[in-house]
Amino acid sequence: MSITKFLNIEKLKNKDLFDIKSFVVLFSIYSLISIACADIVYQQDREIKTLREDLKEFKAQYISVKTQLMSETKESALLTKAELLGFMQPSKPTKIIYYNDEY
Repeated sequence: MSITKFLNIEKLKNKDLFDIKSFVVLFSIYSLISIACADIVYQQDREIKTLREDLKEFKAQYISVKTQLMSETKESALLTKAELLGFMQPSKPTKIIYYNDEY
């Protein structure tokens, strides 16, 4: 079958052929749109997965730093550090002195 016979004008006048062509064109456009949307969803899913992994790492790091800070700011740890610097724990509780500016 040659191309000239395939592109015969008499065949192009057939309405069924145009209906099939329009269906194929619309189906192709729909397929391309579906593929593009699926790719966008896949990219977003991959990004969400990496962000969740980063979030897990940051949570673990936060808990670790918070635990370290709590252990370093305990009163007993602070007293031990103060004794190393030559300070001693007072025998009496501290008094608050209020100062009134008389000027």
